[in-house]
Amino acid sequence: MQMLSINKSATLSGLISQVGSRNVDNILVLNSLKRVPNIGEELYRQYENKVLGSSEVDNQKKISILNTLTGDSDIFESAALLSSDGWRVLNVTGSLPGMLRIPESIVLPDSTSILGNHEPVKRNVYDVVMHMLESKNSNIDPSVFNDYSSAKGNRIIDTKSVFNPIQWFNLPWGKITLYSSLSDDSMDLPVFPEEYKDSVTANYETMPDILYQYEPWQVYKSSGPRTNSFTFDMHRDMWSGNHLDGKCNELIRFCEANCYPEFKGASVQTSTVTLYIAGKPLISGVITNVDVSWCGPLGQDNWYLHCSLELTIVEVSEEPLSYTNVRQKGLIK
Repeated sequence: MQMLSINKSATLSGLISQVGSRNVDNILVLNSLKRVPNIGEELYRQYENKVLGSSEVDNQKKISILNTLTGDSDIFESAALLSSDGWRVLNVTGSLPGMLRIPESIVLPDSTSILGNHEPVKRNVYDVVMHMLESKNSNIDPSVFNDYSSAKGNRIIDTKSVFNPIQWFNLPWGKITLYSSLSDDSMDLPVFPEEYKDSVTANYETMPDILYQYEPWQVYKSSGPRTNSFTFDMHRDMWSGNHLDGKCNELIRFCEANCYPEFKGASVQTSTVTLYIAGKPLISGVITNVDVSWCGPLGQDNWYLHCSLELTIVEVSEEPLSYTNVRQKGLIK
């Protein structure tokens, strides 16, 4: 991952001179920016529109975000040392304050304005940062990122006591996200779907009482809706290494809650969900089925550690669908 520094006075022409005219459109789309002459002002206007008023980022969410940044130690360090306002920017936009995300398909030459050194975070540094966040510390001590040496007498915690082996598996944190419109909230899943079924139906009626026809005439009636079914195999230790944290159960309750409406007086409000895979919306619609299967072994709370979560989402299309625009859709969605 790379991020490019940009100030409020930056212009579109200046950005093009840095990244090239062939790359600028992809960068603007990834960062949800309009193509305007004063691109820096547009970025900071986005902060005002989307970030101001957003809720504080709690430590558990910080841990989830940092787990997606472990491949670049400079980005990880910059994120860990953010202020509360900076964390809100990162949580809402996916970028550090005053920076643009660069698509993985684009590689910019190293410079002082670019973050993303492709050097993994040192294990001892990662352990200490996570321990601080799990201990409810609101701020990370910058001395954590000094060169580590046991002879320096730094306040470094024994990593054996806080090492979480789950974090060193290649879990796709931040890549699979389920969003709910009813609560304007989202939750990450720690695994890709084991199985994915995408189905579309077309409905026809036969025209009756047609004489001298070898076969009945098929009269088009309707199409769809598109239906997706997903199966996620998960272990309750995947979130923090401690299955007593209840995070797996929170995810299941979040999915189940989207099967129910919210009653406000005489109005009945239902939820529309969107499932994102690697930042791209795979399907938007309503959840019609949540099926959870549990199996052993048992954990310390005498409940099963492994579960299989099955979701069925029926699409609510954002645009009228036809032969032409369905053919023009990409491989994903």
